[in-house]
Amino acid sequence: MSNSDFITPAQHEQEEVLFDSGGTCDCYRLVKDNRVYCIKRPKKDMRTSEAYMSLFRKEFELGIELEHPNIVRYFAYDEDEQGPYIRMDYIDGDSLEAFVAKHPDYFKEKRHKKQFCDELFSALAYLHDKKMLHLDLKPTNILITNKGHHVKLIDLGFGWSESYLHDLGFTREYCAPEQQATKTELFSPATDIYALGKILQHFGLAKDAVAQRCLKADPKDRYQSIGELQNAIKRNERILTCSRIGLGIAVVLLIGAIVWLVVNREGSLPPRPAAPEGAISGLFTINEAGDQVYFAKGNLQYKPYTNTWRFAENQYEYIGGDNANGNHGANHRGWFDLFGWSSNGRPHGSVCYQPWSDKAEDWQGGTTTSQYSAYGIDTCDLCDHDGQADWGYNAISNGGNEENLWRTLTMDEWLYLLDKRTTASGIRFVKANVEGVNGLLLLPDDWDDNVFQLNDVNNDDVNYLSNIIPQPFWKEKVEAYGAVFLPAAGIRDAGVVGLIGKYGFYWSSTHHDPVWAKGIYFCNSFFDHEAVIPKSMARSVRLVRDKK
Repeated sequence: MSNSDFITPAQHEQEEVLFDSGGTCDCYRLVKDNRVYCIKRPKKDMRTSEAYMSLFRKEFELGIELEHPNIVRYFAYDEDEQGPYIRMDYIDGDSLEAFVAKHPDYFKEKRHKKQFCDELFSALAYLHDKKMLHLDLKPTNILITNKGHHVKLIDLGFGWSESYLHDLGFTREYCAPEQQATKTELFSPATDIYALGKILQHFGLAKDAVAQRCLKADPKDRYQSIGELQNAIKRNERILTCSRIGLGIAVVLLIGAIVWLVVNREGSLPPRPAAPEGAISGLFTINEAGDQVYFAKGNLQYKPYTNTWRFAENQYEYIGGDNANGNHGANHRGWFDLFGWSSNGRPHGSVCYQPWSDKAEDWQGGTTTSQYSAYGIDTCDLCDHDGQADWGYNAISNGGNEENLWRTLTMDEWLYLLDKRTTASGIRFVKANVEGVNGLLLLPDDWDDNVFQLNDVNNDDVNYLSNIIPQPFWKEKVEAYGAVFLPAAGIRDAGVVGLIGKYGFYWSSTHHDPVWAKGIYFCNSFFDHEAVIPKSMARSVRLVRDKK
């Protein structure tokens, strides 16, 4: 057995042999009744420490309550002429640190990594379910057995339960900030999860994004349970698998696309009618009366220190302070594209939101990241007098510079377009990946399904990678034939790495109540066609203009 208190003893014939661990205890290998045990006994100078002996007794009293295959078993606490001792299972193995030193390539195999994580997580989840915390999780307190390479969690001396609130201790390298500050009121499973994040990071057992969330300074920002952490790891594995599959599909599609375009260079589809300035050529029916709209060529964007509006240069672009890892055009500095539903310019009682810039020059031309109000002057108001969000009251550089030219769809119009609209192909929308960006693809009323073969049509509960659209298909065929792409943008990172580019939130102009408004929301396998969202939250905006 090997950790800060234990070493791995050699085989001995004697009934009891002393081994000096170099820590606070000595450990004996005891053979009794044809079974091998470990005897843990405080060193002589530690027996006079009331604080340490309290921890020693606590370790046994916590341990005796536990019965889990990945936690060392405790059998008895007793005293003899040499003082108190604990009898527990003898583990023939090494600490995690020593094991990896002996087997440096062990975790390169996915099945080994999975077994280790599953067993360690199971042990910790079991402790947490019993309202206990370990509070000293570190590589030397995790043993790997020589046979089967199974996890055994040891050393509960610094553990916590409702019966033991005040015996505090930790290993500084692995303990959470609330432990170092002795803020016991903040102790929770997230405290153990902090130390677990250090271990996952050190041994490369999880994506860095997952480990980094475990290591957030505020325990509320970490995963709140082992189950939540496990789901995050599984989700990352699924995304990685899908990405690998998607890459293979993309290569095949790209080759096919090149061949197809060579053969069909002139194209067999009729040319699209000219669209208004700033619009995509496709027409979309939005109500039973048959009214139709054109969509803008990209999400709305704003540069506060010049009071300038524009559409994104490409449909798949999204920028702004929220864009940790998304796509953007070369000329994006100083622009942002996430907006609160309402404005400060008129007395309609709505909530004002100040979006973030993208490390932009501040109002005076500096270089700091700042917050700007997009709505500082009355002539740049984003709402009408009744608080109906309609960004069409603003002149937009590539949209004709006319007020009231562009507007936001109402919630009823969104619902009709997504759920009720009749199209020539029968396809209203699909989940898709365009130029490596996830999003929602809307097909115009007269879409010809000969343009591009689409999968899982009109289906909410599918992966973005169901449809991978590479160049040259996107520009020369799919977009050219009127398709609209809404990139998965409009959600803040909120301290959780990995959200950006997975979730799409888009406003409608429908007022719900003084605090909430409506919009659409989609992610990798879910779609809410009528999401109710706080007006203060920043979301994407895609404008339309009515066909005259």
